[in-house]
Amino acid sequence: MNYIEWAEEYYQNALRIKSVIEKKKGMLNEKISADTRQKLIDDIRAYRNIYYDLTRIGDTLLERAGRKPHEA
Repeated sequence: MNYIEWAEEYYQNALRIKSVIEKKKGMLNEKISADTRQKLIDDIRAYRNIYYDLTRIGDTLLERAGRKPHEA
């Protein structure tokens, strides 16, 4: 596996995480308790951190391969 393939794997994982974030954001529109709402907000925050970590690592790997990073 080279840097480009490795970066693409990170970007694919980031997209999976992004879909989880969108699903949880959609759940915020449902009628839920305050505790459940807070848990969803905390989960979204944690998943966003994972998403940004994955994209930053992917960008770093592309830079090591001599390519420009993906645009967010």
